[in-house]
Amino acid sequence: MKQIKLAGLSVITAMLLSACGGGGSSGSTPATVTPVDTSTGPLSKYAGVWNQGCQNHEIDTTTITATSAGSALSMSQKIEFYENANCTGAIVATGTYASPVVVAQHIRTEANATVKMLTGETVASSVDLVNATANGAVINFVGSAVSSSVVNGKTTWKFVFKDTTITQTIEISSGSAQGGFTLRNGELFFVQAIGSSATAFAVDSRYVRG
Repeated sequence: MKQIKLAGLSVITAMLLSACGGGGSSGSTPATVTPVDTSTGPLSKYAGVWNQGCQNHEIDTTTITATSAGSALSMSQKIEFYENANCTGAIVATGTYASPVVVAQHIRTEANATVKMLTGETVASSVDLVNATANGAVINFVGSAVSSSVVNGKTTWKFVFKDTTITQTIEISSGSAQGGFTLRNGELFFVQAIGSSATAFAVDSRYVRG
């Protein structure tokens, strides 16, 4: 199974690729990560450890830290591959980044937004709009199930399991773009504006705590 993945949070990196014209480092200066500030601000409620659950041996964990009195976020990511497809058994490969993959600065809060959920349902919700910057962070995997090779200047990672083999090329994202965050029933959603609307959004991805 071959996959191409984007470094960082899916909605942010998708917007960055759209804004910057594709994957790969743009040569921009890495974003500065502000020291942690525990004061309450508009983005403080998103701080914590989040994941999207098991996806064929793989669990991606995102740690969000509030900075700048809660008006900014720093997001780090870890990827773990498990021995079994349902993410049980031993962890046989772990991928980490040397720096946060995305930092985000609060722009404004849209208190009366509508959000189209992944189920197709549209709900009323408050959405925090942010300007997100990807640092061009590079991932490195270690573990008994992983090996790597360089093809056309890009590192391809190969993960060998008893039931399958997965290869991944993880594109590096750099640049800035706008996106949004919202919480619903204790879950975190990354959203994008629908067209040019300032109040209507659609969910790109869903995360749960843990």
